[in-house]
Amino acid sequence: MPNPSEHQFSDGVIVFEGIEYWVEDLLIYSEQEQILTRWREFLQGWQEWEKEHIERKVVLIGTDITKGIVPIGSDERTRRDVTGRVFQMTAKASSQMDLIWYGISQKIK
Repeated sequence: MPNPSEHQFSDGVIVFEGIEYWVEDLLIYSEQEQILTRWREFLQGWQEWEKEHIERKVVLIGTDITKGIVPIGSDERTRRDVTGRVFQMTAKASSQMDLIWYGISQKIK
């Protein structure tokens, strides 16, 4: 996962899309708690980057895979659970959160 302290990022908007795919990739070689720790550190790093200049903004986009029928397979259930926790952590850390469903935006926070 990109870290603002390891790269030069200009001021402006940074968009990260596909959170659920990051979780899926991390589950290949990491335990659940390691992923949640890394995600927490990811969020903190980008929050600090955002606060350094008023014109900086981070946008995180993910597809909610936590709705619907619970998968039978253990790996898919784990992916769904960890993704849900990552989304919860993201929502808690965010100043604004919108749910977009079929192109209709609903402000959550």
